[in-house]
Amino acid sequence: MKIKLLTFLLVAAFLIFAGCTENITDFDEFAIDSDDSESEVVVIYLDNFSFHPDFVTVSEGDTVKWINNDTAASVIRGSSFQSPTLRKGDSYSYTFQNPGTYNYFLISHPWTRSGIVVVE
Repeated sequence: MKIKLLTFLLVAAFLIFAGCTENITDFDEFAIDSDDSESEVVVIYLDNFSFHPDFVTVSEGDTVKWINNDTAASVIRGSSFQSPTLRKGDSYSYTFQNPGTYNYFLISHPWTRSGIVVVE
């Protein structure tokens, strides 16, 4: 009797928690939001402790927006910017004004591969 009850509870818990997950792999690898102005917003997703995409090229005045899809909180740092702590679903935007190559990384998870923004 106890084994049947335990088995039932384990199966019920599994089914409940299985429905609580999100499919966060369905995102655009490179999404650009634009409005009527000349500048653009390039979106980079943080998913599974990596940046998607991890390399982008933008123009001067364009904005890069990072969105955290990970459950772990993260802080993104570059040579000229640093995000606040981003929890799941939070975002951080930075507008690049000068040409150059900008490396950035997660200071909260230093083992992750860094990302690169090239501003032309």
